[in-house]
Amino acid sequence: MTVRAHKSRQVALDRCLVLLEEAQMRGQSRIDGQLGTALRKNLERAGVIADHRLEGRRIDRVLDDIFALQAQLLGQEPEDSRHHNGA
Repeated sequence: MTVRAHKSRQVALDRCLVLLEEAQMRGQSRIDGQLGTALRKNLERAGVIADHRLEGRRIDRVLDDIFALQAQLLGQEPEDSRHHNGA
């Protein structure tokens, strides 16, 4: 993977994290249709195809998935986001 492609994937995953964290700040606990669409678009930019429906999933679980994808991209062991968000 080229440096540019790697950086592009990382930016798309970072955008997913921002979208999810903003939704949590609004008090949202599950992914709705609008958020699901935005996440899918960014996941596609990151080269990831969502293998199941995002709508209805708990945001904290999707955060775990995004953190794992980032760790994989960086060649690290995935870390459970519960350490990040105090759950």
